[in-house]
Amino acid sequence: DVIIRGGGPSENRFFLDDVEIPVINHFATQGASGGPVGIINADFIQTLNFYSGSFPSDKYNALSGVLEFKQKEGSKDKTNFQVSVGASEAAFTVNGPIGDNTSYIFSIRRSYLQLLFSALELPFLPTFNDYQLKVKTNFNAKNQLTIISIGSLDHLTLNESIANPDPSQEYLLTQIPINDQWSYTLGAVYKNFFDKGFHTFVLSRNMLNNSFY
Repeated sequence: DVIIRGGGPSENRFFLDDVEIPVINHFATQGASGGPVGIINADFIQTLNFYSGSFPSDKYNALSGVLEFKQKEGSKDKTNFQVSVGASEAAFTVNGPIGDNTSYIFSIRRSYLQLLFSALELPFLPTFNDYQLKVKTNFNAKNQLTIISIGSLDHLTLNESIANPDPSQEYLLTQIPINDQWSYTLGAVYKNFFDKGFHTFVLSRNMLNNSFY
């Protein structure tokens, strides 16, 4: 959880290229900001602004703090591929141009913790997946459109293949709920520049579906 100046986790707001993203973590705590793993791919982040007060006028509904992420743009010259393997997940990223005025960057990640946890005979098996997309078009020097999307698909199940669970494992197997969760945010940002400033128009939709049993 992100807690700023003693405020609650639900009092913060998170923005990705001017689009609000209410869910930033896998297995998110509903109504708050917590979760064990971040959804945002760190390779995408170009800059991060943190506000603990005097919030910008377009960063609304914040009581404690605002985190404003700006993403990198895709290459305008050639298509690039990247495959990475981390401590808990594997990722594939591709970026490049679409015509003369548009670039894109896209990544998809999947965890393999469930394989490690099963081998260690831990009673819970978490699996998380996510994707991230940014497409930017410069129509001309004064008009640009950015489309972003980010989403996750999470599943936490029980390791019922443990042959002879000890008392601690048995307790966890009876207490931990099976958790299915998915979320996404889709947004479009249009900017129009003029001599002494610019207009920004944002249209977005987000969704969180969370079930325990």
